[in-house]
Amino acid sequence: MPFQELNQEIEKQSGLEIGEFIALYGQGGYRQLERRGIERIIEESDAIVLAAAGGIVADPATYVTVLEHFHTIWLKASPDEHMTRVKKQGDERPMAGNPKAMEELKSILTDREAEYARADRRVDTSGRTLDQSLADLLDAVRSLPVV
Repeated sequence: MPFQELNQEIEKQSGLEIGEFIALYGQGGYRQLERRGIERIIEESDAIVLAAAGGIVADPATYVTVLEHFHTIWLKASPDEHMTRVKKQGDERPMAGNPKAMEELKSILTDREAEYARADRRVDTSGRTLDQSLADLLDAVRSLPVV
């Protein structure tokens, strides 16, 4: 199956990197473009593996669309591991000039947990190696009713 990252679709639509787009148009503008990206992918694809960032749950209508059109897997991580992974990817936005970033991340993850739990499957990657997490993810995918 083809694989696509939603953020790449958003960058393609906007002609800007995600950080630049958010700096110019804010989270509200990003969420609108995210919704349009999801709608475009649904229209153009019969079957696709789509990677979406955790903020997808921030817009209830968009998240309902995702839940209705995709099998979903929540890749869970502890807040510390989450922040470490984001920083390793070169994204400093969560920490830049914000001494309360970790406290805010914990609050965001707690607030979103009920929405994340609506996913079809959950893979907890906390304390797991990449190979272990991959094996767990593949098990979760195989357990889905994919035709």
